[in-house]
Parts: sequence; structure tokens; C-alpha cells
Amino acid sequence: MWKTPKTDWKSTDFFNVEDYNRIKGNINEIRQKAVALWSDFPFTEMGADKSYQDYGFYADEINAFESNLNRICSATFPFSIGERQTFYDNQPFITWDELNRIENACLLIYQNFIGREEGMRRLSFRLGTKGELV
Repeated sequence: MWKTPKTDWKSTDFFNVEDYNRIKGNINEIRQKAVALWSDFPFTEMGADKSYQDYGFYADEINAFESNLNRICSATFPFSIGERQTFYDNQPFITWDELNRIENACLLIYQNFIGREEGMRRLSFRLGTKGELV
């Protein structure tokens, strides 16, 4: 289920479980829409939601966000979502400006997919002589 992204990250903001789960969930939602509107494509599974009992965040989890956004763009439309970053264990963690980039990318892609979905023309027509709507 789509959740409104946080697109106003500041340097003083902290990244928490709700943020992680929102971004992961939004990327999954975007993928579902992409597959419905285009065709299937490779996608890195991002696992179950995290809880506050989980021990932190890992570089490969954030890299999966980046990878999946790029895969969505490659399989659908080449949205301009900024330069993909790669994170490494025991190195500086994702920054507020990267979080803004990722969440704004999710919003851009989602809004475009919703527009395409709503803009698809549907033609109703009748077959036969009984006038049943098909």
C-alpha cells in the first residue's frame, strides 16, 4: 500500500524503522504497478518489514532500494532520478539528501504510473443482440 513519501528530509532528521518500511513498501507498490502496466522484470526482494527489535540497517538493504528504482526505470520509462549510490558496510550511512532523492524518485514514478493507469482508455461494447454489456 502506497504511503506518502517524506520529501523534506533535513540534515537533523533521523532515519528509522517507519522510514525504511515506507520506502520499501512504496518501491514494492511501484513495482506492482509497473508489472501491471508493462511486463515483468528482474527485481531484488527486500524482505519483511522491520520492527524496532531488528538490529539496524545494512548497506545491502539500502543498495536494494537503489537497484530496484533503477530496474523499474529501465523496464518502464527512463525517469531522471539522480545518480545511483552504492553503500558499504562499516562506511558512512545514507544521508538526508540521498533519502530526499530516493523518496522524490518514488513519488515521481508513482504519480506517472497512476496517471498512465488512469489515462488508459477503456472501450465498452456490446456483443450479440441481447445488449449485454461486456
